[in-house]
Amino acid sequence: MDTDKTGSKFALLIGLPIGLVMGTMALSVSKFYPFRFLLKLASFKLFWNPMVWTLIASALAIILWKTGKIIAPALSKKDTLRTSFLFTFLVTVKLFIFICVIYFIAVIAEWLRIGDAAFLAIVPYSLIAMIIFFAFITVIVTLTGGLAVVQLTKLKIGQKTKEQI
Repeated sequence: MDTDKTGSKFALLIGLPIGLVMGTMALSVSKFYPFRFLLKLASFKLFWNPMVWTLIASALAIILWKTGKIIAPALSKKDTLRTSFLFTFLVTVKLFIFICVIYFIAVIAEWLRIGDAAFLAIVPYSLIAMIIFFAFITVIVTLTGGLAVVQLTKLKIGQKTKEQI
């Protein structure tokens, strides 16, 4: 097994279920009135389309696979915790950019439908809410799922190295 693929495989095996659980939690939290009000105000209603969540889950799988390839080279230069943070940060930023693109497409479509310029005033507040959420998720996932992915990759690479000797 190639060392680059080792990180990608563990990223998918561990990261994808964690990402899907986080997405499910976000969907369930949206049922509470204060969050539902924020979502309506921020025009996040596009995200509750099953097709969008399928697209986001597919993008997450691709992002995890591609970003998982950096784990093995990063482990040779950095310690486990720094590699975990780097891996989680890169996955989160790429996913954040992908979700922002979807959000802006939805905002533009809604703006064209409504035609109200005041509607666009909510965009900065929506971005701030997304940035706070993603910063929180990056810290939590770095210390849980990201660390598990990196540690398992490190152990697997160590086993492979011992077998070669």
